[in-house]
Amino acid sequence: MKQILNNILNANTWLFLELVIITIAAWVVFEPAIVNLYYRYLPLGYDADRLLYVESEKNPWDNKPEEDDSGSPYDRLVKQENQTARQLKAIEGAASVYSDVSSASDIGHSWSVFRKCCVGTDTLALTNVSFVPDAQFFETYGLKPLPGSPKAEELSHITMQEQKVVLTRSGAMALFGTPDVVGRQLTISPNLVEEMAVAMGNNTVNFGTFYDVTVAGVVEDFRKSLPATLHAIIIMPREHTFSGQHIIRLKPGINAHRFIEERGHEIMQAGKRNSQHISRMMTFDDHLQQMELDTGRTQEVNRKLMLALFFLVNLMLAVIGTVWLHAKRRTEECGVRRAFGATRWRVFFDFLWRNALLATAAVIIGCIIYLNYAHSGIQEYDGGEYYETLYTIQGAMLSTDKTWVDYFWPHFFVVSAVVYIIILCTVLIGTAIPAMKIIGSKITNALRDE
Repeated sequence: MKQILNNILNANTWLFLELVIITIAAWVVFEPAIVNLYYRYLPLGYDADRLLYVESEKNPWDNKPEEDDSGSPYDRLVKQENQTARQLKAIEGAASVYSDVSSASDIGHSWSVFRKCCVGTDTLALTNVSFVPDAQFFETYGLKPLPGSPKAEELSHITMQEQKVVLTRSGAMALFGTPDVVGRQLTISPNLVEEMAVAMGNNTVNFGTFYDVTVAGVVEDFRKSLPATLHAIIIMPREHTFSGQHIIRLKPGINAHRFIEERGHEIMQAGKRNSQHISRMMTFDDHLQQMELDTGRTQEVNRKLMLALFFLVNLMLAVIGTVWLHAKRRTEECGVRRAFGATRWRVFFDFLWRNALLATAAVIIGCIIYLNYAHSGIQEYDGGEYYETLYTIQGAMLSTDKTWVDYFWPHFFVVSAVVYIIILCTVLIGTAIPAMKIIGSKITNALRDE
């Protein structure tokens, strides 16, 4: 095998060097595309196909004064709109979206708000998601409570005054090492809104610097946005600041896009007769993509994917052209082999496996060269490691949030495997096309070809 490999390399030195350089360039170009595609097609953890995102606003002709007590028009409007939505035959549930100065805690928002959570001497940062009490949050999103936790309907009724929270499975594992944590306590830090409330003298709940909460339930892991892989989440009730934003869940079997096409205009027009009307309606998938577009991530991802596609096309043209040239130079050799009894298919497969072995050796050398560069970018922080030279969207803060993207060796080997498959397929295609032409020609023509 060693002698065969040496013969192949001696006959194809320039092709080998070209493939090594292409491997290194392919690593740089394809890595961001691979990572972004992986994030994009990760399951969200809840059924978003039947969710609608709805925005409502007050009609300009409605001049009724707004009240500030607990029975304000805001609260009545939320309940009224959700009840009206649930009366439609196609609607299974509806929930209001929480909104305040830290609206990044909404499900669907690309940015994240973090809470410091303390259990014993351990302090960890979990992603914070807020919800409006008594607004069918868990049922509408379809978040799934673990066995031993209260039902989704019960979790949706938790209020701020109870000082209870809900954890995801990964959040419970990160804090307690087990998902069976209902009834256990932890200490959490206030977020910006709570710190402002304390500063303004609002003592409805005694936040202090840190305050104790009880775990009311645990739900299965989910992602709050398209690029996020953070699953360690703490879900908390918050006082509702009316935003006019709602999430609607359609009944099984109803297509969200078709529902908007067939019923959307009718619903929006009918609401204009009331004090509030729906001003915008879209599928939740479209809402997630719009949030990504607003933050600029969509443009960044599209640029990387287009660059990878452009590189792939040029890679195929360059490699196929070079391999074709090398194959044509072996036409006379093939004629001689066929004259001595070699079959056409034996000559054809000899072309393939020789160039496949050459491509494999070139990719291994190219990946080793890139490995030296990538490994030089490992930096340590707080007892962990940061891979400066490897592409990632956001660093996972806890081991429970990590995927292969966040570990050096799995990241390196997955990308290397994809690069190898792309280059190998390109080389085989570039080899097969001229090889078929060569073995299809007459032996006398092959022997005369120089």
